[in-house]
Amino acid sequence: MRDWKRFDIAEGQSITIKPGHTIMGRVYESFHMPTNCAGKIEGRSSFARLGLAIHCTGDFINPGWSGFMPLQLTNVSPYPLRLAPYFSICQLMLIPLASQPERSYGDAELRSKYINDEGGPSLWWRDARVEQLQERLGRANAHEAIQREIVNRVRFQSTEVLARFQHDIDRKRIGEIENAAQVLDEFARREDRRRLIDTIALATPLLFAGGVVASVFAAFGVWTVVLIVTTALSSVGAFLAYERRDDGYLGTSDLRALPPDDHA
Repeated sequence: MRDWKRFDIAEGQSITIKPGHTIMGRVYESFHMPTNCAGKIEGRSSFARLGLAIHCTGDFINPGWSGFMPLQLTNVSPYPLRLAPYFSICQLMLIPLASQPERSYGDAELRSKYINDEGGPSLWWRDARVEQLQERLGRANAHEAIQREIVNRVRFQSTEVLARFQHDIDRKRIGEIENAAQVLDEFARREDRRRLIDTIALATPLLFAGGVVASVFAAFGVWTVVLIVTTALSSVGAFLAYERRDDGYLGTSDLRALPPDDHA
């Protein structure tokens, strides 16, 4: 998750894709694929002739999928390509199904990764993380129904949040997990504290930097050196806090905002 950064292009702005480079994009419209249809996203001839590929084999849309269809925009030409918002660079094909599928996208048995897809980066790691979490819950002797409820509630969190949750489960003694709500609430309270500490850590270097500036104007001395060193050290903590904030939290308010578990 840390290997990419999201940026938005406003109307009137543009982005240039260099030859051989790929960027992640998404369609402007959020839509839902009905369960009696599949879909395909395809490029348009005019842009293909300029050397713009709009997907990297990821053109199929499952019945029941919803969200912003991601686009892997690749410049296969020898010249830079400049794109602006609202360019009609792709088209949607609807494929009626001969019969209703037994399971549609998002069913728990399918372990679908891109529920309400935001068109973001690959989530290839999610299956392994969820399996590790389920294994840890099993080692803690949690009932299968509890395991299922916990996994269904947290499986779409970022890899860092899942890693922290797994670490939290590792600290549980055998038989200590009596219900899912208790485990989730305890973790959410710890996430709230982590968010508060990170917020303070982000602000601390600014406070010390103000002290450095004030001391320089007053009289450069030992305290100025101490403040400079302290500012540098606190900046490291601020950087780590920024990374954690970028990966997100699962605090009390975030937990309440999660959709109810239909499979509990």
